[in-house]
Amino acid sequence: MKKVILFVVDSLHPSVLGRILSEGNAPAFRFLVKHGSYIDRVVSCFPTMTPVATSSMITGTWPNQHGVPGFIWYNDELRKVVDYGATWQSILKIGLENVLRNLLHKLNEDHLNPAIPTLYEQLEAGGFSTGNINFFMHRAKYSYQARVPFSLALGTGFRLHQEGVSGPSLLTLGQLIHPPFSGRKKAYPRGPFNRFGFNDIFSGRIAAQLVREGQQPDFMVVYFPDNDKYSHQHGPLRSGFSIERADQQVASVLDEFGSWEKALEESVIIVTGDHSQSTVGLGKEYLIDLDRALASFKRLKATEEVSVEDRKHEIAICPNERMAFIYLLQRDQEILPEVVGILAKDPRNAQISWKVSETTFCIVQGGTEKELYVSRTGPYQDVYGQSWSYEGDLSVVDAQVKGEQLIEFGKFPDAFNRLISALEARSGSRIAVSAASGYEYFAVGAPIHPGGGSHGSLEEEDSTVPMIVAGMPIKLEHARIIDLCPMILRHFGL
Repeated sequence: MKKVILFVVDSLHPSVLGRILSEGNAPAFRFLVKHGSYIDRVVSCFPTMTPVATSSMITGTWPNQHGVPGFIWYNDELRKVVDYGATWQSILKIGLENVLRNLLHKLNEDHLNPAIPTLYEQLEAGGFSTGNINFFMHRAKYSYQARVPFSLALGTGFRLHQEGVSGPSLLTLGQLIHPPFSGRKKAYPRGPFNRFGFNDIFSGRIAAQLVREGQQPDFMVVYFPDNDKYSHQHGPLRSGFSIERADQQVASVLDEFGSWEKALEESVIIVTGDHSQSTVGLGKEYLIDLDRALASFKRLKATEEVSVEDRKHEIAICPNERMAFIYLLQRDQEILPEVVGILAKDPRNAQISWKVSETTFCIVQGGTEKELYVSRTGPYQDVYGQSWSYEGDLSVVDAQVKGEQLIEFGKFPDAFNRLISALEARSGSRIAVSAASGYEYFAVGAPIHPGGGSHGSLEEEDSTVPMIVAGMPIKLEHARIIDLCPMILRHFGL
């Protein structure tokens, strides 16, 4: 049985990859497309943020099941804001120790639903070996000690110099956890100027080393993070350079098999992204200032906690680039219509959504204030076989009914399911707001990218990624990132 290598390129834009391939660049990706299948539109989760998307990829479930709602979100059980370190300013406010613990331990061990098995856990239970190189989600049965680099440990006052984490049989998390280096140590970029090993070259070198030394596990995921940063800085449509650099790392891994043809004889190779990005306007008008818009409400700060008796805080704003959650901490029935009323007047808010009852959800279009009520069961179906009932204006999500009660979505793919799964991810009353094209949310703790790239929204450009599968036949109609996990399990007969 062939082994499987999954390469994940952060913020991989389908149009840019398509352009690169048509121009004859990215030789490794072109080889894989020529000898495999190419899907140019795979729908990601909502919010289109890396912790959410990678959780969906590694569990085959949406946020309402895997339990990771965003990069910044409010934990209703602990009554505090969770932030995985969106900006240096937020890291300084929350504390480096808290951010590192969130990323290294809590994201996988606490926030990711323990009742939902990861792909590693299912494969290892079936007798297969698995590996992870720098991928966000790594929960599995083996225990490791992550050694925190000196400069980071110093930033925590040495309260955190190592942290227990779980992972598959082969785990690499930058220079914190890795196998012994093969060859010159300088070949593995580390240290603060190389994000402590969380970079494309480090990921590629470790993957190539495992293949070269005969340690390649049955399944291995290799994460390339650099394209996300490049796309944020330069804009997603200019990300060809960084995508081609990721291609070079894939090529270096394929080279270790002796020939690329032999690589496909021995392994299934999959290349995809977690989400994409879209371009943000340069002027201040393209920043939707939620702190200012909702200034009349008492906001919970990132460093604060809410006690049961607390009546001081009314809302928690959790910006996730081109989307945001506004959590309602008290008097839901009074505060919700007030918040919605403010947001609905702004046409820069493409959708404002919330849960009305156990089965019904409301979506409002900013500017026009058109309303749409949706329930999970009903006479209408979409291309994924999901059934719906609705009342109101389908243009709110650019949808229309075709033929025999088939709902088709336009620029907001799988809109009903993705919105509802975000609103049902963990407990807590909330409003989800998604930005119109070109806009991004600003609030305390939010990263902003004027003139660059951003993601998070329900919109197609943020939400769709390409996928290349070489070395095995596939049948994926209307593909979504949750299809990746069961596809790999089927390959291994599970």
